[in-house]
Amino acid sequence: MLNLVPIKMKDFVWNMSINYSHNENKVVSLAKGVSNLELGVAPFNATVNAMVGKSYGTIFGTDFIKDANGNIIVGTNGRYLATTTVKPIGNVMPKYNMGINNSFSYKGIDFSFLIDVQHGGQLFSTTYMWGMYSGILKESAATNELGNNIRDAVVKNEDGTYASTSGGVLLEGYYGKVNTDGTVQYLNADGTNSDVPVKNTTRIGGQRYCWDVYGRAQKQNIFSSDYIKLREIRIGYTIPSKYTGMIKNIRISAFGRNLAIWGQDLKHIDPENTTSSGNIQGIEGGALPSLRTFGLNLTFEF
Repeated sequence: MLNLVPIKMKDFVWNMSINYSHNENKVVSLAKGVSNLELGVAPFNATVNAMVGKSYGTIFGTDFIKDANGNIIVGTNGRYLATTTVKPIGNVMPKYNMGINNSFSYKGIDFSFLIDVQHGGQLFSTTYMWGMYSGILKESAATNELGNNIRDAVVKNEDGTYASTSGGVLLEGYYGKVNTDGTVQYLNADGTNSDVPVKNTTRIGGQRYCWDVYGRAQKQNIFSSDYIKLREIRIGYTIPSKYTGMIKNIRISAFGRNLAIWGQDLKHIDPENTTSSGNIQGIEGGALPSLRTFGLNLTFEF
């Protein structure tokens, strides 16, 4: 924590306090014979775990299939391929948290505001998964690169190319399949083997795309838990004692909390609003929305 007084004058004072925290951790050991402790469960293979040798709060789930260069692989049907086993796909621990509080006083008037920052760390969003599957999020009715709604029909011209009016989604990736030894074999669009990566050109319908968010690689539901919040604003006035008689330090103030948020990876949710009972962290969904609160205070002394 760092406390500063950038300006101090007869009638005006500006105070600033900054706190910063950074956590590096690794699970060293668990109970005898246990190397992995499941802390919490999200639908369809996503869990938050404490695993020996890894950072506390590692999120496990199915991931995209990727080639040796990190390129995402899709089938010849244009859909993502997913791993058949779970693997680390995120971690709930942020790289740092920081708070910046500024307070100003001028004669009897005081004003302060607090900014909170979180950077790094991920969460699994059940809201996004179910919202895409059910079609209630605006991303399920997004505009594709052709300027059409992804819910519109996928339309082909007579020569087999896609019409300019076509809906659907064209996923970024390369055609391929997984060999029995776990390596990736590149494919052509017709399913024959290829020695080089072939970019995906097969569109899938918007409904199929949204359903696959629910039923395929759970990595699709991992989002950054970054945010910048206007945590609190306060303003008050202390009435000079010469006007208050035997009652001293009469102060009237107003405040607001959780007034604004910026920088979310997923705009529909508050990254802080995740399951946090016990050891469960990093699973979002089913919680009540965050609230703004406002209030007035009156304090005095005899």
